[in-house]
Amino acid sequence: FQGAAGAKQYISAGESGNIGNYLQEIADNRWTIDNPSSVHPRIANRSDQYFSSNNDYWLRSTDYIRLKNLELGYSIPTNIVSKAGLSAFRVYFNGLNLATFTKMTSFDPEADNSLGRYYPQTKVVNFGLTATF
Repeated sequence: FQGAAGAKQYISAGESGNIGNYLQEIADNRWTIDNPSSVHPRIANRSDQYFSSNNDYWLRSTDYIRLKNLELGYSIPTNIVSKAGLSAFRVYFNGLNLATFTKMTSFDPEADNSLGRYYPQTKVVNFGLTATF
């Protein structure tokens, strides 16, 4: 397992302002007259971002636990595989980035870019057999 306890990271809404590239979570739950949310502020133009500094709105906990690498295998006993003309036979499974447990919903806690501009963690799963004659 890999994890970071007590870490904090600033995140961003993405490209803000008139362009309109906001995180879906923020756009859907933003403050409006019809939705006076206390979770997310109103969306404003770049020149009118009263909420972009001097507060902790963008500060998120990056505490997480990640199952980064796992391999499970079983070697069939030699007295069984020798009947098939083998000296060894192994079945295995391995995986990379199998699970991440975090409260962050929009960002990877290992990301080093607060704007969310990074390649996501690749999940890799392999199954295999190894036969030795």
